[in-house]
Amino acid sequence: MRAIEVDGLFNVRANATGSPWLLRSGAPESLSDAGEIALSALRVSVIVDLREPAETGAVSHRIRVASVPVYGAEPPATGSLEAIYEGLLRTRGRALTAAVGAIADAEGAALVHCTAGKDRTGLVVALARLAAGVSEEDVIADYVRSGPEVRPVREEHAERIAVSVDARERAEVLRLHLESPPEAIAHALAVIREQGGAEAYLREHGLAPDRLAALRRKEGASA
Repeated sequence: MRAIEVDGLFNVRANATGSPWLLRSGAPESLSDAGEIALSALRVSVIVDLREPAETGAVSHRIRVASVPVYGAEPPATGSLEAIYEGLLRTRGRALTAAVGAIADAEGAALVHCTAGKDRTGLVVALARLAAGVSEEDVIADYVRSGPEVRPVREEHAERIAVSVDARERAEVLRLHLESPPEAIAHALAVIREQGGAEAYLREHGLAPDRLAALRRKEGASA
C-alpha cells in the first residue's frame, strides 16, 4: 500500500496510485470537497465504515457509505493489541467478512476506515488483501506504517485514557491507541493461518466464491 494525500483524511494509503481497488484511512468526518474530488478521481464508489454507530459523526460527502460495525459493542479502551485482534477474529468473523464483502462488491475502489484506520481497518484490509493474493510480508509492511501517521492525530485522546489507568498499564494503553507494531499483526496472521488462511476463514464466515474471485480480479487488474 502506498501513502497518498487526500485533503481532510489522515493515515491514507492505496494499493496503487493509478487505479487502486482498495484504500484505507482514518475517520473521514473532515473530508473536504477537494478530498471528495480526489477520491472520485480514484474511482472510490463506496466508503466502508467499520465503526459503531455511537462513534460516527456528520459527514458532508456524497460517496455511498456501507456501515459494518466490527465490534458490535463499545470499542475497548484498554487491553493488548494481540488479544483484541484475536478476539475479533474468533468472535466477529461475520462482521469482518461482511466488510470484506463490501470491498469485493465495489464497482470501483473501496475506502475502508475505522477511527484511527489501524486496528479494525488493519484486520479487514489484511483479510481482503490476503484473499486477493497479496503476501503476508506485504500486509505486515503496510500495517506498521499506521503508527507514525496516527500518533499526531490521536495522541491527546490516548493520553486522556492513559491517565485514568494504573501506571503499569499506561504503556499498553498507549501502544493500543497509537502504535502498529509488526508483532501485533503477525499474531493476527497466525490466528488466520490456524483457521486455514484468509480464503478459508472468509468462506467459513459466509463470503461466496464469486466475491473471492472478485477480490483476485481486482488485485490482478491493479498489479
